[in-house]
Amino acid sequence: MTKAERKQRELELRRNDIVDAAEKLFFAKGYETVNMNDIAQEAEMARGTLYQYFKNKEDIYASIALRAAKMINERFQELLSHDLNGIDKVRWVCKFYYDFYREYPGYYDAYYHSQMFEIDDSKTLKKLQKIRKTSFKLAVNSIKEGIEDGTLRDDIDPVVTALYLLSTSNNINNISPVTQMYLDEYGLTHDDLFNQTLDISIRSIENSKTS
Repeated sequence: MTKAERKQRELELRRNDIVDAAEKLFFAKGYETVNMNDIAQEAEMARGTLYQYFKNKEDIYASIALRAAKMINERFQELLSHDLNGIDKVRWVCKFYYDFYREYPGYYDAYYHSQMFEIDDSKTLKKLQKIRKTSFKLAVNSIKEGIEDGTLRDDIDPVVTALYLLSTSNNINNISPVTQMYLDEYGLTHDDLFNQTLDISIRSIENSKTS
């Protein structure tokens, strides 16, 4: 290992240590309540040192979102490699997204909320956007497969449909206190809401002639 390679390796290890520390705080307290002083204290380093590795708190949070994006994309690749028809792939993708939210709420929050960040000159956000595009393309291709194999309607646009399903999934995952109040009032759960919404969404795009 050359001196330059060793230095780069040490840099990445230090960055990972900072992200690990920040991740623990963000997941426990939420993005808004954590500041750079908190992260520095958790990482056991001076506040000024953080800025040698990250531009700001947003940049650190984007690194956590990048971890989430890699997890999502890897799972998408695995799920969509199975020998399934298009409509089943679409159903699997939607279900996975909800399961990911339930199992990894901290990662999901970082992945979801970081989409509001300005890309600017952040290398991390550019990497994140690249992976997002890859995952979205996989979803679009699954819809195209469904149209081609006849399990999905042939009059829907794959991109618009993917955006519709993504928006619906995000809305179901991020329910408001009022929505939760309605669910409680009628003896329903968040899972009930997801499962029935997924069924309604799939029925709206399936090819009724072959179903």
